Amino acid sequence: MNKAVKKVLNVIIDIIVILILIVSILVVVLSLTSKSSGVPNVFGYAPLSVQSNSMKDTLNEGDLIFSKVSQDSTDRFKVGDIVSFYQNIDGQDRINTHRIIEVIPDESTEYYRTQGDNKDTNPEPDKELKKPTDILAVYTGTKIPGIGNFFSFIRTQLGFFLVILLPMIIFFVYESVRVVMNIIAYNKAKATELAAEQIANSELTEGQKQRAGHDDRHIFRADAVQHVRADTGNGENAFYDHRAAQYAGKAADPRGVREGFHHGAE
Repeated sequence: MNKAVKKVLNVIIDIIVILILIVSILVVVLSLTSKSSGVPNVFGYAPLSVQSNSMKDTLNEGDLIFSKVSQDSTDRFKVGDIVSFYQNIDGQDRINTHRIIEVIPDESTEYYRTQGDNKDTNPEPDKELKKPTDILAVYTGTKIPGIGNFFSFIRTQLGFFLVILLPMIIFFVYESVRVVMNIIAYNKAKATELAAEQIANSELTEGQKQRAGHDDRHIFRADAVQHVRADTGNGENAFYDHRAAQYAGKAADPRGVREGFHHGAE
């Protein structure tokens, strides 16, 4: 694979991993905060998924809305506010988001009557009045269409596994394989380099041996001439130098050289 393609692929994978890490951290934070405040809470704001069309066309099913979390029991709300609260739907307590259509004052508190904007699905107001402590969050007017379903899915066990855990497992397997391949490539390169060094050293050693043998022959011949001179004296140096040059390459024993010299002299 081309190095440029590998580099681009690695950058894309790193970006995907970073996004997955951010989403996973966000999911964990939202899950933990929802247990304490009743709704997911990130810096005082709750991202909520619209689960029905009871607020159509203001809010549509699948929208992700952002609401300000109500953390004070003394908070008061007004007509027109779109608020989220727990409501029993099909036998389960779920977060529902409707508009306040009436404020009913009381001596120490006040109550709120709510209703969905979609009169086809909600022709009548909600049966139960809401107290200030029942209100979980107030819609800020910010929404992202179509993201709510994905947000709800990743908060399920199956969604968390498919969107968060499985990609992370694949990433770690890919990184492990890449590390192993890099180690193998490094070891192969080192082995090739070591083999090249050994070949170079072997060739250098053979050359050194050849030069050493050539130098040894010159040294032996010079030593032979010196021995001959030492045995015969100054008067016959020229003669024995000539004979020594003849015998130096043939005789390993200096005595043999000297005997040949004496025999020639006779």
